[in-house]
Amino acid sequence: MPMSAGEKVGRAGVYRVLHKGHRQTHVAILQAGEVFPCCRACGNEVVFEFAQPLNESEEVEHIGYDRDFIDAVLGAARTGS
Repeated sequence: MPMSAGEKVGRAGVYRVLHKGHRQTHVAILQAGEVFPCCRACGNEVVFEFAQPLNESEEVEHIGYDRDFIDAVLGAARTGS
């Protein structure tokens, strides 16, 4: 079931991130309780799909380190949203 920007993350894990044409699909870690962020290029049209549970040995970065989401994640952290 796809999730949209602005929805709350219900399950920590690795998510596939599907953009609106400007970038290929990639994976990122999101933690439970966070909000799925908007993409700086495709905004709210970005879609997230749960791929797998979080694994300590996973070599996938948290969504907040991705250039397309850093402003949305840091902005939410600064305002407590």
